[in-house]
Amino acid sequence: MREMALIVQKYGGTSVATPEKVIEAARQIRAAREDGNQVVVVVSAMGGATDELLRLASAVTARPDARELDALLCTGEAASAGLVSLALNHQGVVSRSFSGPEAGIRTDHRHGRATIVEVDPRRLREELARGTVPVVAGFQGESIATGARTTLGRGGSDTTGVALAAALGADHCEIVTDVAGVYTADPRTVVGVRRHTSLLYEEMAELAVSGAKVLASDSVDYARTHGVDLKVRSNSSAVGPRTWVGDGRRAAGAAAGESWTPVGLGRPIAGVAGRSGLVRCVLRRITTDHVLRLLGELAERETEVELRRYGNLGTEDAGDIALTLPEDSVEEIRELLADTDRGIRLDEAHWTSNLARLSVVGLGIGRRPYAPLRLLEALRSAGAARTDLHVTSNRLSVLTGRGDLAAATQIVHDTFLSELVTPLVQQAGPDRAGTAWPLAAGRGQHHVALPALAAAE
Repeated sequence: MREMALIVQKYGGTSVATPEKVIEAARQIRAAREDGNQVVVVVSAMGGATDELLRLASAVTARPDARELDALLCTGEAASAGLVSLALNHQGVVSRSFSGPEAGIRTDHRHGRATIVEVDPRRLREELARGTVPVVAGFQGESIATGARTTLGRGGSDTTGVALAAALGADHCEIVTDVAGVYTADPRTVVGVRRHTSLLYEEMAELAVSGAKVLASDSVDYARTHGVDLKVRSNSSAVGPRTWVGDGRRAAGAAAGESWTPVGLGRPIAGVAGRSGLVRCVLRRITTDHVLRLLGELAERETEVELRRYGNLGTEDAGDIALTLPEDSVEEIRELLADTDRGIRLDEAHWTSNLARLSVVGLGIGRRPYAPLRLLEALRSAGAARTDLHVTSNRLSVLTGRGDLAAATQIVHDTFLSELVTPLVQQAGPDRAGTAWPLAAGRGQHHVALPALAAAE
């Protein structure tokens, strides 16, 4: 008889966007319970609810107080938790809803982008022992310093789910969304994508940072740090296709007399992802002291900005620095540069807006000599703008025009996917739908049968 497992299921906004979808989510939760599992549920706000709350806040004030804005935004997830709990109780499953603080989630003091610093799962354990299904409002916690409600930023419900899974020692965390796993590109906009049966944490983290919307980057980092296995599946079916994200060290070793292939060797690309709404700022002939002061203040303010290029001009103590930042950070940077105490005049800053970043992710792709060439050739054939090529071990990224992103993503995806050698790609049949990551019952005793070469379906 199979031992009872503990599963954390996180339902995104599209999965609870309507009463009908709430009822379906409750049905899937009930089915997991009837299959002999303990289940803890984490929910996002109903689709569009957070944007509507932000719109209401902006209608009241142009500069909302950060503490009160967090208090407002927390109500979106709270409503979803209450609705799912009501639906479960109606279906005969005893359930209680919890806010983030009630579930034991403690954060630092930063409003709007708080970090989880502590999780006390005792209350949830007590409810599980009583046979209750706890439904936790994601995206939120309580400041350990002030006791105020805080929010974790966009995608914070993913992080809530992973944090609870780690604190509870859950067998895995399911991320339930509107796609059936992680694909080589967004299946809603790119033709010919393949679904991965499994990905390493490193691959998923690079995809998330690059703009893939399936998982929030913070949640992947948290999962990797705490060893939480992730299962990404569609909200339409609990038993259909999915993608497992985990640690390749759990791959099974070779049996006696068999050869063994290291996980990662020859892996195909993990995917192509893009992020739009970016602005490029180039500061010319800026002294080293000014650069260090600028970067220090950006770090202190925790402003989201990416240093794309920096270099001195010969032996002079002056150089150029190129920064890429989201559109909503531009005013903050302009104000910083306009401060005359820093001696950086705005007429030395050159701005380019309406940009997007396109990235190709794959283990070791930056060490393949042909890879940057393929990327630039593909962009040129699409007539797409291209600048600031950046190469790391596992990612190639380049800035292009926002209007070029869709066509560029398609042709870059086609270019790199066509280079896959046939044996690296396994088409999954019904008899293999669940064989990529068979999980043993006990936490810390997972035996994961990963293929020697990762499969993208």
